Amino acid sequence: MTYPAPAAAVIVPCHNESAFVAELIDQLVAQLPARAGWLAVLVNDRSSDATGSILDQAAAAHPELLCVHHGAYGSPGAARSAAVAIALHLADQANLARPQWLLTTDVDVVLPGDWLAAWAEVLTAVHADDAVGAVNGREEQDHLLGHFPRARRLSDHFGEVVVRSEALVGVTNLNGVNHAVRLSAYETCGPYLQPSAPGPDGPEVLAGEDWDLGVRLRQAGYRLESADIAVADRGRRLLADLVAYLGGSAYEGAFKRVVQTAPAQDLTAAQVDWLLAGSARRALAHFYFKPLLAMPSLLDGDVGLSVGTVQAMRAWIRRWPSPTFAESRNGFVYGRLPRFVDAFAEVVLGELSLSQ
Repeated sequence: MTYPAPAAAVIVPCHNESAFVAELIDQLVAQLPARAGWLAVLVNDRSSDATGSILDQAAAAHPELLCVHHGAYGSPGAARSAAVAIALHLADQANLARPQWLLTTDVDVVLPGDWLAAWAEVLTAVHADDAVGAVNGREEQDHLLGHFPRARRLSDHFGEVVVRSEALVGVTNLNGVNHAVRLSAYETCGPYLQPSAPGPDGPEVLAGEDWDLGVRLRQAGYRLESADIAVADRGRRLLADLVAYLGGSAYEGAFKRVVQTAPAQDLTAAQVDWLLAGSARRALAHFYFKPLLAMPSLLDGDVGLSVGTVQAMRAWIRRWPSPTFAESRNGFVYGRLPRFVDAFAEVVLGELSLSQ
C-alpha cells in the first residue's frame, strides 16, 4: 500500500535577501502545487532592502506562500521559531490540519527541481517511525572552490576530519539550510534557539541554532537520520571571506550576517599553512568533542580511542560535571568545551592519526 506524504511547512528566514529571494520563491512555487497541504512560510527579519516588497508581491500571487513581517528577530533561529509558531497558530485558527514536519532552508541556496518531491518521499518513508525526530539533508559547496586551489585543499582536509569524526561518534549535525524536523519532536524539544553569551554591550547572539536543536533532540531519545537530498550553496558567506570561513571565525563566537562585497581571492600559501595547523583540531572540537561532551554515553561505544583515553575522558567529565548542556548552553560551548578540547586534543589527534 502506498501512503500519502505527510504534510510539511517549509520555513525560510529572510534578512536583506533581495538579491536571491525572488529566485528562491520561483523555485518553491514551481514545486509546491504538487504537494497537497504543503505551504512555505517566509519571515522578513528586519530587512532594510526590497525583501519585504518582494515577499508581499509573491504572497499576493501565490496562496501557498505565507510571508510574515512581524517582529525583529535578529537571527535565523529566532526567525525560524517565529515562522513555526505563526504557521501553527494560523492552522489552529482556521481549524486546519497542522503540518506534520517542518522543512527548513535558507534563501542563499539553489533548490533542485525535485527538492520537495525528494523530501516527500523521504518523509513518507520515515514518518511511521516515531523515534525519528529529524532528517538531515546535504549542502553542496565544492563547486564554489574550483578557482581557489589552496582554499580547496584546506576545505578538503577539514571535510575529511569532519566525516571521520561524525563516523566515529555516530552523530551528524543538523544542517541548518536543509533539514526536516518532526512537529511532535519539535514541540517536545524546540523551538530553534540561537545561543547567546554575555558581551560588552549585553548578550551577544551566537551561531549554532541547528546544532543546538540537534543535541536536544538526541538527548530526548530521538534519532536523526540522513537523506541524500542536496541544496547548492551560492557562496555568499564562504566567498565573502575565505580565511574567516575556513578558519572558523565566521561561525564561531558572535553570529555574523556575512555578505560578499568584493571578488573572492584564494588563500596564500602562508595562510593555508597557518590554518592547516589548527584545522583538524577545529573540526574535532565541533564534530567529535562536542557530541562526546554533550552525550557522554557515546563513550560506551567504539569512538576510535584507547581504553586509557576513554577512561581519562570519563574521569574528566565526572570531575567537571557542570554546567551541563541543558543547564547552560553558553557555559557548555564557551567554557566547558574548550577546556575539554585543551585536555584531550593532542592525544586524540595522535590516536586518530590526524596530526599534520
